[in-house]
Amino acid sequence: MKLPKYNSPLLPSCVIDPELLDQAHFEMQRDRIPGIALGIYHNGCAATTGVGVTNMLHPQPVGGDTLFQIASITKTFTATAVLQLVEQGRLRLDDPIRTHLPQFTVADPEVSAAVTIRDCLTHSCGWEGDFYEDPGWGDDALATMVARMGKLPQVTPLGRIWSYNNAAFYVLGRILEVLHGRPYEDVLKEALLTPLGLDDTCFFAHDVLHRNFAVGHAERRGQTVIARPWAMPRCGNPIGGLIASAEHLVRYARFQLDGAAVLGDAMRLAAFEPAGPSRDTPEIGLGWWVDAAPGERIVFHAGGANGQPCLFAMVPSRRFAIAVLTNGVNGWITAERLLAWAIKTYFGLAAPDPQNQPCANVDAWLGTYDTRLERRVLRREGERLMLDQTPLKEWLDGLSPPTLPQSGIEVQPLGPDKMLIAPGRREQLVGTVLCDGNEGYRWLRVHRRASLRK
Repeated sequence: MKLPKYNSPLLPSCVIDPELLDQAHFEMQRDRIPGIALGIYHNGCAATTGVGVTNMLHPQPVGGDTLFQIASITKTFTATAVLQLVEQGRLRLDDPIRTHLPQFTVADPEVSAAVTIRDCLTHSCGWEGDFYEDPGWGDDALATMVARMGKLPQVTPLGRIWSYNNAAFYVLGRILEVLHGRPYEDVLKEALLTPLGLDDTCFFAHDVLHRNFAVGHAERRGQTVIARPWAMPRCGNPIGGLIASAEHLVRYARFQLDGAAVLGDAMRLAAFEPAGPSRDTPEIGLGWWVDAAPGERIVFHAGGANGQPCLFAMVPSRRFAIAVLTNGVNGWITAERLLAWAIKTYFGLAAPDPQNQPCANVDAWLGTYDTRLERRVLRREGERLMLDQTPLKEWLDGLSPPTLPQSGIEVQPLGPDKMLIAPGRREQLVGTVLCDGNEGYRWLRVHRRASLRK
């Protein structure tokens, strides 16, 4: 089956592999995803396509130009804009945040004074990361949000453990505003989006009303429904506000893999190197996640807007990138499976299956671990290890929590500090228990977020 070519004035075109499209159909049906946009960049050529529909209530076909909320993939744009300032000598990665934001504070005064730009880029600042409020739509929204961070407690010690931290990117976005003297959205447009041919991306819902865009979908009592609300607060733009298409992301891939005038090659490639405090898998670069388990380095970032999970991944050694944009709550599974299929089929790369290793005393893992938004309980049920997950609060008023209460999820120990959660199921993932010196296990890290033991 021949597919339409993606004809871009900026990139030579190629054709989406029909087998990849067949695989996308298969995976989306398994995960009840209404629509997917796919983008491929390889050796200087690009292709995009779409399958399914944008909206179950008002269906339009998904295409390579369909706009999705790319959510936390935006963090890589924010990080790149920060690295531009490093290259220009206007800041250093090891500058304390207070060098540029003198009034910055979180709950711990020592952390407030010592935390650096590098700590924020590598998710190792340690304060509570999933902090969401809506301070309004004015140009002061980001400054107001950073000022509210004074109440955020430490969950992990500064600089010692990585744990996914959305709030750190409020700080980085605000630094961009201060050093450029303009709102974050204007900074990104002038510094990156327009020079890279991405100036028809956007940040605000009112900019997509006349265009082809996707809405998210959730699962409620066995039914697929529209996920509401669609728009996120303006203060969240540096952490996840960019609205873009698969076509935009293959252009972005060309820059990240082959270079462009907006950032020198040395700095661009440095972002792909492990830079954080931990040496487990994945590692954290400067705004990117890095995983060498498949045999070559995969550089990637996922996003999770309300009902719109997505994934952007690159294999730099092969000049290959794939973008998977979805509009169903289980799209993260679909995206990860399509990435795994693509790198195995095209390049013979595959992460080894999790292997059982000698375990420590698993009973030492048992207990209750909390984040601001969720409680996780590891417990015994006879001979089996089980995990219960319970949301503690909404992310924002009117926005349902990303997970529903789940009890009795089976856990399979893998080694002294690793576990496989929901083994054998499509949603299986690896969890890690983390120690603090000789004080025993203090954190459980799931979905890259460390929760503190009570």
